[in-house]
Amino acid sequence: MNPRDSLFFSSLFLSRLADQIILFMVPLVIFQMTGSGALSGLAFFFETLPRFLAFPIAGILCDLIAPYRIVSVSQRVRAVIIPLGLLGFNFAESIYWLMGMAALVGVATSFALMAREMILVQAFKTARFEKVLSYSSLASQMGMVLGPILASLLLVYFNWQASISLCILLFLLSDLGLKYWWRFAHFRLQEEVKGLPAKMTSVSAWRIFFYTQLTLACKQIVGLPGLVPVVLVAFCINLILGMTLSTMAPIYTGIFAQSESAYALLQTLAVLVSLLILLFIARYSLSLVVMGATAFIAMCIGAFMTALSQDYLLYLMGFLLIVGFDKMFGVFLRSLRKELIPIENLGKSTGVLILLNNLAQPLAGLIVALLAGVYLLQDLLLYTAIIVTLFGTLLSVYLAITASRRKL
Repeated sequence: MNPRDSLFFSSLFLSRLADQIILFMVPLVIFQMTGSGALSGLAFFFETLPRFLAFPIAGILCDLIAPYRIVSVSQRVRAVIIPLGLLGFNFAESIYWLMGMAALVGVATSFALMAREMILVQAFKTARFEKVLSYSSLASQMGMVLGPILASLLLVYFNWQASISLCILLFLLSDLGLKYWWRFAHFRLQEEVKGLPAKMTSVSAWRIFFYTQLTLACKQIVGLPGLVPVVLVAFCINLILGMTLSTMAPIYTGIFAQSESAYALLQTLAVLVSLLILLFIARYSLSLVVMGATAFIAMCIGAFMTALSQDYLLYLMGFLLIVGFDKMFGVFLRSLRKELIPIENLGKSTGVLILLNNLAQPLAGLIVALLAGVYLLQDLLLYTAIIVTLFGTLLSVYLAITASRRKL
């Protein structure tokens, strides 16, 4: 890859760093303010659901508008949302200001992530795509490594409002890095920007347009052999991840009585494991079947460990397996999408797939919010692990049988 592409990955790193600071602080601050595991789960639900609902719209626009423009606008919008959310909280101290700020930032993040996915396909055609995805994920994971560390250090010296304000600068620096990369690299992008259709002057016209595009995307997904079972397996994987993320603050700092710094260390260790896994994928070529199967098995084992742990060390090990191998499954899924979906419809179809795959995460937050008062949090994790393991195994067997029949 061209050394100048480091500007692109640096921009991704800064953006991810700011996102991770927000994702780290908001659930923690809400749990500290309320002391409620149910409200922490509800916050996770409102924080993640808008992110995933935005992906189909973002995917459609990425097929029509230059992805660079979408990323740039997203960076600037996030830099504006944060001070508005903080001003609202200062006016009326309510956790719903934090939920709203995180939700809006998440929507803008989804547009940027979708656009960056399209840029990767267009700008790095000559490299092995799994390797490109690994480098992209490494930049993202480095931001996730430093995000909790930086956030915890900031909380030692500043209040959470001042700490989150740093994200404004990070988003603007990310936009600046992307701008300079575009100047160097845009001539290498052979993209065909169709532009929005003419006569889009009414709400009805926009509704019909997006409905048509989404229908085409859904038909293509259903028509691709073997893709629907893979989507269901991905849903299972994300249900495990969502249940883990939405309960880790009350479990680790509540049940296991660990400190804020230990909570930050937990996330940092998980991301370091992710980095090692991504470096391995970048260095060695693995088949998609091996990557998908390995990630699924490791995450199921991790789910049972977090659910059955009686001390924080066993929980930590299970958490490392879940978050670490989730990145391997992500590389598997993104590589599979690129192989199966035609480039002219990649944006809209990928957007719908991301929505379908990740709806499990806000669903997990909602489950925790509704059932945390009836069941223990670790009981909910155990039930999830059992259901996902059984259902995911059946789907995997079905995929293996259908694949062997095609070879015959």
